[in-house]
Amino acid sequence: MSTSLTTRRISPPSHFLAVAAALLVAGLAFWTGCATTPVDTSQEGLMQAMQSPSPDIAADAMLRWEKTYPTSTNAFGIMRGLLGDDRPKVRRKAARVLGVLHAEVSEQDIQAICAMLKSPDAMEQTDALKALRGLEAPSAIDSILPLLNSPNTHIIRDACRTLAILGGPDLIPKLEPLLSHAEPAVQNDAQNAIFTLRGKST
Repeated sequence: MSTSLTTRRISPPSHFLAVAAALLVAGLAFWTGCATTPVDTSQEGLMQAMQSPSPDIAADAMLRWEKTYPTSTNAFGIMRGLLGDDRPKVRRKAARVLGVLHAEVSEQDIQAICAMLKSPDAMEQTDALKALRGLEAPSAIDSILPLLNSPNTHIIRDACRTLAILGGPDLIPKLEPLLSHAEPAVQNDAQNAIFTLRGKST
Protein backbone atom coordinates (compact mmCIF):
# COMPACT_ATOMS: atom_id res chain seq x y z
CA MET A 1 0.00 0.00 0.00
CA SER A 2 1.51 3.31 -1.06
CA THR A 3 0.76 6.67 0.37
CA SER A 4 0.99 9.72 -1.88
CA LEU A 5 1.70 13.11 -0.44
CA THR A 6 0.10 16.12 -2.01
CA THR A 7 1.91 19.42 -1.63
CA ARG A 8 -0.39 22.35 -1.33
CA ARG A 9 0.89 25.79 -2.27
CA ILE A 10 -0.31 28.45 0.12
CA SER A 11 -0.93 31.74 -1.60
CA PRO A 12 -0.58 34.98 0.33
CA PRO A 13 -3.88 36.67 1.18
CA SER A 14 -5.15 38.97 -1.53
CA HIS A 15 -5.17 41.96 0.79
CA PHE A 16 -1.46 41.43 1.48
CA LEU A 17 -0.70 41.52 -2.22
CA ALA A 18 -2.72 44.68 -2.62
CA VAL A 19 -0.84 46.43 0.16
CA ALA A 20 2.54 45.33 -1.23
CA ALA A 21 1.64 46.54 -4.69
CA ALA A 22 0.51 49.91 -3.33
CA LEU A 23 3.78 50.35 -1.42
CA LEU A 24 5.81 49.46 -4.50
CA VAL A 25 3.94 51.98 -6.63
CA ALA A 26 4.32 54.69 -3.97
CA GLY A 27 8.05 54.00 -3.68
CA LEU A 28 8.58 54.18 -7.41
CA ALA A 29 6.62 57.41 -7.60
CA PHE A 30 8.72 58.92 -4.80
CA TRP A 31 12.07 58.05 -6.37
CA THR A 32 10.92 59.03 -9.82
CA GLY A 33 9.79 62.37 -8.45
CA CYS A 34 13.14 62.89 -6.74
CA ALA A 35 15.01 62.09 -9.92
CA THR A 36 12.97 64.40 -12.10
CA THR A 37 12.50 67.34 -9.75
CA PRO A 38 14.45 70.18 -11.36
CA VAL A 39 17.07 71.96 -9.30
CA ASP A 40 16.96 75.75 -9.43
CA THR A 41 20.58 76.52 -10.23
CA SER A 42 20.10 80.25 -10.58
CA GLN A 43 22.06 82.33 -8.10
CA GLU A 44 18.85 83.16 -6.24
CA GLY A 45 17.79 79.51 -6.18
CA LEU A 46 21.12 78.25 -4.88
CA MET A 47 21.34 80.95 -2.22
CA GLN A 48 17.91 79.96 -0.99
CA ALA A 49 18.89 76.28 -0.99
CA MET A 50 21.97 77.06 1.10
CA GLN A 51 19.63 78.10 3.89
CA SER A 52 17.64 74.86 3.73
CA PRO A 53 17.05 72.96 6.98
CA SER A 54 18.36 69.88 5.14
CA PRO A 55 22.17 69.66 5.48
CA ASP A 56 22.37 67.68 2.25
CA ILE A 57 20.51 70.32 0.25
CA ALA A 58 22.49 73.17 1.80
CA ALA A 59 25.85 71.47 1.16
CA ASP A 60 24.89 70.53 -2.39
CA ALA A 61 23.86 74.11 -3.12
CA MET A 62 27.26 75.40 -2.00
CA LEU A 63 29.06 72.83 -4.12
CA ARG A 64 26.94 73.80 -7.14
CA TRP A 65 27.78 77.44 -6.49
CA GLU A 66 31.49 76.63 -6.47
CA LYS A 67 31.21 74.88 -9.83
CA THR A 68 28.71 77.23 -11.50
CA TYR A 69 29.51 80.71 -10.17
CA PRO A 70 33.20 80.65 -9.12
CA THR A 71 33.67 84.36 -9.80
CA SER A 72 30.54 85.60 -8.03
CA THR A 73 30.75 86.90 -4.47
CA ASN A 74 26.99 87.15 -3.98
CA ALA A 75 26.69 84.08 -1.75
CA PHE A 76 29.78 84.67 0.38
CA GLY A 77 27.76 86.37 3.11
CA ILE A 78 25.47 83.35 3.42
CA MET A 79 28.38 80.92 3.50
CA ARG A 80 30.26 82.96 6.08
CA GLY A 81 27.15 82.82 8.24
CA LEU A 82 27.16 79.01 7.96
CA LEU A 83 30.68 78.62 9.36
CA GLY A 84 29.19 78.40 12.83
CA ASP A 85 26.33 76.12 11.83
CA ASP A 86 25.63 73.28 14.24
CA ARG A 87 25.50 70.80 11.35
CA PRO A 88 29.04 69.54 10.61
CA LYS A 89 28.36 68.84 6.95
CA VAL A 90 27.15 72.39 6.38
CA ARG A 91 29.94 74.24 8.17
CA ARG A 92 32.58 72.02 6.57
CA LYS A 93 31.26 72.68 3.09
CA ALA A 94 30.95 76.41 3.78
CA ALA A 95 34.60 76.55 4.86
CA ARG A 96 35.82 74.51 1.91
CA VAL A 97 33.96 76.52 -0.73
CA LEU A 98 35.06 79.84 0.77
CA GLY A 99 38.63 78.58 0.69
CA VAL A 100 38.44 77.22 -2.85
CA LEU A 101 37.00 80.53 -4.09
CA HIS A 102 39.53 82.58 -2.10
CA ALA A 103 36.76 84.58 -0.48
CA GLU A 104 37.40 87.70 1.54
CA VAL A 105 36.68 86.80 5.15
CA SER A 106 36.80 88.52 8.50
CA GLU A 107 38.86 87.62 11.54
CA GLN A 108 35.68 86.27 13.10
CA ASP A 109 35.26 83.95 10.12
CA ILE A 110 38.85 82.72 10.49
CA GLN A 111 38.26 81.96 14.14
CA ALA A 112 35.11 80.02 13.25
CA ILE A 113 37.16 77.87 10.90
CA CYS A 114 39.88 77.48 13.53
CA ALA A 115 37.24 76.13 15.90
CA MET A 116 36.82 73.24 13.46
CA LEU A 117 40.48 72.34 14.01
CA LYS A 118 39.54 71.29 17.54
CA SER A 119 36.86 68.88 16.33
CA PRO A 120 37.37 65.19 17.18
CA ASP A 121 36.37 64.48 13.58
CA ALA A 122 39.51 64.20 11.44
CA MET A 123 37.51 64.99 8.30
CA GLU A 124 36.38 68.30 9.78
CA GLN A 125 39.95 69.14 10.77
CA THR A 126 41.10 68.33 7.24
CA ASP A 127 38.43 70.50 5.63
CA ALA A 128 39.35 73.38 7.91
CA LEU A 129 43.04 73.08 7.05
CA LYS A 130 42.32 72.96 3.33
CA ALA A 131 39.99 75.94 3.64
CA LEU A 132 42.61 78.02 5.42
CA ARG A 133 45.09 77.38 2.61
CA GLY A 134 42.84 79.35 0.29
CA LEU A 135 42.29 82.29 2.61
CA GLU A 136 44.33 85.17 3.97
CA ALA A 137 44.61 83.65 7.41
CA PRO A 138 48.02 84.12 9.08
CA SER A 139 46.19 84.53 12.40
CA ALA A 140 45.26 80.83 12.18
CA ILE A 141 48.87 79.68 12.57
CA ASP A 142 48.75 79.38 16.36
CA SER A 143 45.66 77.19 16.07
CA ILE A 144 47.33 74.96 13.47
CA LEU A 145 50.62 74.32 15.27
CA PRO A 146 49.17 71.87 17.86
CA LEU A 147 48.11 69.62 14.99
CA LEU A 148 51.77 68.88 14.27
CA ASN A 149 51.50 66.56 17.28
CA SER A 150 48.32 64.85 16.08
CA PRO A 151 48.20 61.04 16.31
CA ASN A 152 46.71 61.16 12.80
CA THR A 153 49.53 61.38 10.26
CA HIS A 154 47.17 62.71 7.58
CA ILE A 155 46.35 65.68 9.83
CA ILE A 156 50.05 66.33 10.46
CA ARG A 157 50.72 66.33 6.72
CA ASP A 158 47.86 68.73 5.98
CA ALA A 159 49.03 70.98 8.81
CA CYS A 160 52.51 71.10 7.25
CA ARG A 161 51.07 72.07 3.88
CA THR A 162 48.89 74.78 5.38
CA LEU A 163 51.68 76.26 7.48
CA ALA A 164 53.90 76.36 4.39
CA ILE A 165 51.34 78.65 2.74
CA LEU A 166 50.37 80.82 5.69
CA GLY A 167 53.63 81.07 7.61
CA GLY A 168 57.17 82.38 7.33
CA PRO A 169 60.72 81.14 8.02
CA ASP A 170 60.18 81.49 11.76
CA LEU A 171 58.08 78.31 11.64
CA ILE A 172 60.95 76.13 10.43
CA PRO A 173 62.07 75.12 13.96
CA LYS A 174 58.50 73.93 14.62
CA LEU A 175 58.67 71.63 11.61
CA GLU A 176 62.22 70.30 11.91
CA PRO A 177 61.36 67.62 14.54
CA LEU A 178 59.08 66.02 11.95
CA LEU A 179 62.07 65.26 9.75
CA SER A 180 62.70 62.26 12.03
CA HIS A 181 59.03 61.20 12.23
CA ALA A 182 58.36 57.47 11.99
CA GLU A 183 56.18 57.99 8.91
CA PRO A 184 58.17 58.78 5.73
CA ALA A 185 55.23 60.67 4.22
CA VAL A 186 55.25 63.04 7.19
CA GLN A 187 58.99 63.57 6.79
CA ASN A 188 58.46 64.39 3.13
CA ASP A 189 55.70 66.95 3.76
CA ALA A 190 57.70 68.54 6.56
CA GLN A 191 60.73 68.82 4.28
CA ASN A 192 58.63 70.36 1.50
CA ALA A 193 57.15 72.85 3.93
CA ILE A 194 60.58 73.82 5.25
CA PHE A 195 61.86 74.29 1.70
CA THR A 196 58.89 76.56 0.91
CA LEU A 197 59.33 78.58 4.10
CA ARG A 198 63.05 79.06 3.49
CA GLY A 199 62.22 80.46 0.08
CA LYS A 200 60.15 83.17 1.70
CA SER A 201 63.22 84.63 3.38
CA THR A 202 64.71 85.75 0.06
